[in-house]
Amino acid sequence: MLGLVMGCSPTRHLAENERLLWRIKLEGVEQNNKSAITPLYQQKPNRRVLGAPIYLNLYYLGKSFYSPERIQTDIEQETQQYNRRIQRAGSDSLKVDKLIEKKENKLARLQNKKENGNWLMRTVGEPPAIFDSLKLEQTEEQVRIYLESKGFFKNQVSSATETRRKKVYVTLNVQEDKPFVLSQHTYEVADTTILRLLRENEPASFIKVKQNYDLALLTQERSRIEGLLKNNGFYDFRQQFVTFEADTSYEAYTVRLKTQVENPNDSTLHKMYTINEVYFTSDAGTNRFGRTRDTVELNNVHFLAYEQRVKPKILARKVIIRPGQNYSATRTLNNQRIISNLDVFKYTTISYTKVDSLATEPNKGLLNAQINTALLPRFQETSEVGGTFTEQVPGPYTSIRFRIRNIFGGAEIFDVGVRAGVEGQLQRNTTTVGRRTEVGADMGVTFPQILVPFRTNDLLVRFNPRTRLSTGYTYVDRNEYTRTNLDFSFDYIWQRLNIHQFSFSPLDINVISTTRIDPTFQQYLDTLARSGNPLNESFRNAFVSSINFTSLYNTANYNQSNDAKLVRIFVETGGLLWNYVAEQFKDLNTYRFAKLNVDYRRYHALGNNMTFVYRANGGVAKPLGDSRALPYDKYFFAGGSSSVRAWLPRRLGPGSSALINRTTGEADYLFEQTGEILLELNSEFRFRMFRFGSTNVNGALFVDAGNIWLFNERNTNPNPELYIAQPGAKFDFNRFYKELAVGTGFGVRLDFTFAILRFDIATKAYDPSLPQGNRFILNKFRSDKIFGAKTQTTFNLGIGYPF
Repeated sequence: MLGLVMGCSPTRHLAENERLLWRIKLEGVEQNNKSAITPLYQQKPNRRVLGAPIYLNLYYLGKSFYSPERIQTDIEQETQQYNRRIQRAGSDSLKVDKLIEKKENKLARLQNKKENGNWLMRTVGEPPAIFDSLKLEQTEEQVRIYLESKGFFKNQVSSATETRRKKVYVTLNVQEDKPFVLSQHTYEVADTTILRLLRENEPASFIKVKQNYDLALLTQERSRIEGLLKNNGFYDFRQQFVTFEADTSYEAYTVRLKTQVENPNDSTLHKMYTINEVYFTSDAGTNRFGRTRDTVELNNVHFLAYEQRVKPKILARKVIIRPGQNYSATRTLNNQRIISNLDVFKYTTISYTKVDSLATEPNKGLLNAQINTALLPRFQETSEVGGTFTEQVPGPYTSIRFRIRNIFGGAEIFDVGVRAGVEGQLQRNTTTVGRRTEVGADMGVTFPQILVPFRTNDLLVRFNPRTRLSTGYTYVDRNEYTRTNLDFSFDYIWQRLNIHQFSFSPLDINVISTTRIDPTFQQYLDTLARSGNPLNESFRNAFVSSINFTSLYNTANYNQSNDAKLVRIFVETGGLLWNYVAEQFKDLNTYRFAKLNVDYRRYHALGNNMTFVYRANGGVAKPLGDSRALPYDKYFFAGGSSSVRAWLPRRLGPGSSALINRTTGEADYLFEQTGEILLELNSEFRFRMFRFGSTNVNGALFVDAGNIWLFNERNTNPNPELYIAQPGAKFDFNRFYKELAVGTGFGVRLDFTFAILRFDIATKAYDPSLPQGNRFILNKFRSDKIFGAKTQTTFNLGIGYPF
């Protein structure tokens, strides 16, 4: 089918006088951004894959069995059939209404199919881009307008066409000439208060002398001025009052720019408004006839409610709009965000009412602020049932969570949940696949302020401060061992706007108990211990305590389609303050360690539903003091659907070390590998393929590189009789870059808006476990073997984007 679709001639279906727009070549653009000009084309060629217009050919494939006459016959038959059914329904109005609705929906689908083609034509295929000379002229005009907006007022745009085998090749010739430069910038503002504000904040202006004239910057400057004035009391100000006057008559290729701010009319000035009163209604939309709301005044704010279910002293800390302040649009939005983040209200609206006053100053005014909210349901239950497919083994999972809002009357959130699941798990010390069973429960309470022994007042109130106390219990049963984990954490959480969140955990404690170790696995641990590998210490009963800090800066939207970045910094120290508790229990192992992880991601929106994403992820984790090993969960791992995807989860590394099978002479990737140093580099080009109903089907080409290393060489051979341990796990500056494993592949993502289902196929391109000179293995790609532990190619299934 692929060969048929790619091999079809794209012009054989054209009429005699039709020509197919095959290519548009843009020439002469050296000072402007070409990627900003191509979206201006009023007509674009059909998309091609490997040189073939596959989407156009799919359209023709769908058209080959498309018959408008047959669809019209179906419409007439359906109309007659429904008319008969409606007639039989008689006077039953309910039944008649349902039949009429079904009839309209059915006919609408058929009419859409008749007018726009069948499913293959509408969703996957692209209709032919028939060359239109009028649209080419419109394209030239749009390019001229764009260049003028960038200051190239003397540009010239022309086009030339060439037709070969009914294909039109267009060349857009652009002569940019020199850009006009701003030689002077002045203000013309009658209102002296506004003029003073503009001059005080001129360093933040988008307009700079000696820069190219740019209409986009003027638009941004107009919005900046509106925001500046709205944040300084000018409640009624609109950007329509801001105009620009550009004069190019003084000197060649120069512009003298004047920013003008007009008054509302000739007789009045722009009013500066001050907050008069603040009212907070926590049960807006509720009416109780014969009753009036109780009013509590606190910190000059009036709290109104029929019943004060949320303590006013808690809400007072969340109100940053106070009487006497100048009106501020930014403060209003921030206060709305602060209240919404409490997660106890359905909505939050903040409105203002002008107050009549006898003020003698004509440019002064008063506003009353009205904050309206309504409580969410106090109880919320969430359940989830699903399945996993790991190591070719299917397994079910389920979870149920219960939330109580405002549990103590202070906007606190109480959560409790249980979960259970079974999944396939390649055993740590053998080549067989077993099952991993996990059962867990957790609960926690979140307070809407920073809890400290001293009075906090408004500490960090603008940063949505929260304190969370949580505890949980996890039971894990694998073929090799059975383990339980009882944890407790105390966290401070705050954020700057919605893009920068901080978390500080002064107390994070885990009590780990390994109740069962399989004798074969214990023998494996003992073998490693005799050779100096302290992995066995990670499976002793242990008390793990740590202090950690996380900074997460993220400007990406949910679909990761905007130009954005993400920076995550995680710092953790273990066993420095809380180990004295563990000393009371002699049979508990303790750890001292330090860990640092930095994750940087960049999202570049390229237009036309295309995005280029890259990521750098690195970290270091090291035992300290008398500790010889890290807690098992504190190690780094590489490989898997969010790492280097050509390797199975946790199977990559460390370094160039490997387990060489004595029989086959090949490296086996059968065992989980732990690391103390991590470096990962990922890149991905994402693009829209087609639309299936309301679901976007997107594609991705990716390249992954990375590995883990150890500070000291260690033996990880589980069976010396079967394997030869190849060294190379130690990190060395002279060779680490030669040990970066590289994989590449292709992915398909189903974007359901509320969730993204991801399928990735990745193949190894460079394997550091092989001898130097033989590490490039991309030519060994086998499309018929994408499952299993020893394959060149792996298949990954995931929810959401990998990074």
